[in-house]
Amino acid sequence: MSFQFSFNLSFGTRLKFGGQLYLISIIRNTIISSLILKSNLNHNRRFHGTSYIRMSQSKEKDEENKDKKNEKDKFILPITPITDFKNKPYPKTAACLIIGDEILNGKTVDTNSSTFAKYCFDHGIDLKRIEVIPDEEDTIIRSVKYLSDNFDFVITSGGIGPTHDDITYPSIAKAYNLPLKHHQLTYDRMNEFTNYHSSISKYMKSPPGHEAIEATKRMSLFPDPSIVIYPDKTLWVPIVIVNENIHILPGIPRLFKSLLFNFSTYLKVRQDGNKGENFYRRFVKTFQPESFIAPVLTEVQEKVKDIGIKVGSYPRFTPDKRWVIVVSFLTRENNKDKVEELCKEVAEKTNGIIIDSEDAIIAENENKL
Repeated sequence: MSFQFSFNLSFGTRLKFGGQLYLISIIRNTIISSLILKSNLNHNRRFHGTSYIRMSQSKEKDEENKDKKNEKDKFILPITPITDFKNKPYPKTAACLIIGDEILNGKTVDTNSSTFAKYCFDHGIDLKRIEVIPDEEDTIIRSVKYLSDNFDFVITSGGIGPTHDDITYPSIAKAYNLPLKHHQLTYDRMNEFTNYHSSISKYMKSPPGHEAIEATKRMSLFPDPSIVIYPDKTLWVPIVIVNENIHILPGIPRLFKSLLFNFSTYLKVRQDGNKGENFYRRFVKTFQPESFIAPVLTEVQEKVKDIGIKVGSYPRFTPDKRWVIVVSFLTRENNKDKVEELCKEVAEKTNGIIIDSEDAIIAENENKL
């Protein structure tokens, strides 16, 4: 959960929080959310969909000049050794838990679950469940325990920022009766990253004892014990693993995606080299109505239901204003020859054409326009 709002640094608004005025604290917490996106702040740069900071033209130009100067000397942080995860089993099933009131009330559009679905497909992991839940401790506890008990690879998204409604870490800790412990390395990485980027650090510095410092430390307060992984050398924020299979990630889409895709190396090192378990998918397109192809698909599904091949049909409206039915065949690579046979059979019986992807339908019709 990120603290989302829009404001101008020159605007004199004050927000009363906890009985005191905290304009500096608000600015600081917003910058914390932003610094994990990019090493520079651009004019009107948007953060997590809705919030942004306006910088003056002169400040923007100064930072652009500094970025050009340091282009060949980019900031790099150490990552967690990959060999530490070599002996862990490769996950077969997965689940995704999206945490955030802003998703459920329509303020923010969730893209992380879609990103994770594609990620699982590319890695041969069977995504079984996606849940979207509010920022409620009891709900988080129930959901995370169920998912951890039933699936190999669980991802959570959101609720790890510095504000009062970021409760993912403490809720998951409570689910497993774990204490929260300050993780000094993460806090040091955060400060190192901040100090390197002068455009950020001047807004991040707070007087000793200032409550904004405590808010910042909340982002490095993890369930203990947990496994803390730094998969991205350009980010200070880690992936925190609890109960062996719960991977806690932030809700900011660009950060979520960067951490997830850099985590791929830690997954691939667990594979035994057999690629036969990766997914394999082929399509047949036909302009026959669904009522015509339904008996054909029912017959085909009965043939293959026990060998791990799923058959589905999806209507599409093409750019040249025609209905087309896309028949999908999904299996593992060790069944690819059987899928090729089925594609030929269905294409022949429905007067269809075998295609590699659904995108080929749009591309082909655009070429005709």
